[in-house]
Amino acid sequence: MRKLLLWGTLISMVVLMVFGSATAALGACLGCPDWPLCYGSLLPPEQNFAMLEYIHRVLAALTSVFVAGATVLAVRRYRGTFLIEAGIWLAIFLVAQILIGGLTVILKMPFWVSISHALFALLTILTATLMLKWADNPPDRLVWAGDRDGRLSTILFALVFLQILLGTTVRKAQAGFACGQDIFLCLGQPWTGDVMLQVIHRLMGYVIFGLSLYFIFRADNKKWFVFISLLVLLTGIFGALSAYSMLSPTMVTTHYTLAILTLILLFWRSIR
Repeated sequence: MRKLLLWGTLISMVVLMVFGSATAALGACLGCPDWPLCYGSLLPPEQNFAMLEYIHRVLAALTSVFVAGATVLAVRRYRGTFLIEAGIWLAIFLVAQILIGGLTVILKMPFWVSISHALFALLTILTATLMLKWADNPPDRLVWAGDRDGRLSTILFALVFLQILLGTTVRKAQAGFACGQDIFLCLGQPWTGDVMLQVIHRLMGYVIFGLSLYFIFRADNKKWFVFISLLVLLTGIFGALSAYSMLSPTMVTTHYTLAILTLILLFWRSIR
């Protein structure tokens, strides 16, 4: 039963983040111009953008139920282990994410508030991942994997974490169109301002892919890093398609979903 609860917590968070990405890609983040109500009502008006934002809030409420259950589970079952701390932090991160999300709406999406919202979303999903992995045998502290593959996975995890935040920065700075339909390195344009931000994001992607390929030859479990390399490549392809399609919501959301999946898998392998 506890595994089912923790799986539900993680899956609900992934769905919430992916739907949030889709909502942003469709330009519906302010579909409800007020918070916590929507146009002053508990139910949204019959408008597409309002419905999208309202569904996002409903998913956040559903996720909150799972998180409350996971926190209660941690307090009752995992006393004396790291999971009790993780359960409490999970609740704190989610509450912070929800409140900052509300602040984003009230203040009309200021840059740093939006970035903080994305950061707490990542911290929440990583904490849920940790709790699920250690549900059967929790340690008394955070323990990173000490084997070769674990260390290599940790390096990629850190880079992918930074890359997702960088990608969020590109989106929030409205730099997604900076290079037009150029899917490589914005050649022919001066690398300044928004273009430079986009170039850094793309260069980081090339570095992550290159390292994932290199780690195939350094790893003990080569199949694991072949899989990760393919996942990174697929993420990059949809990133290129996002640029070529001029930020098609489908391409952008798929790109983000693959990045989140890569992050979760690398974190899972990075901890003991």
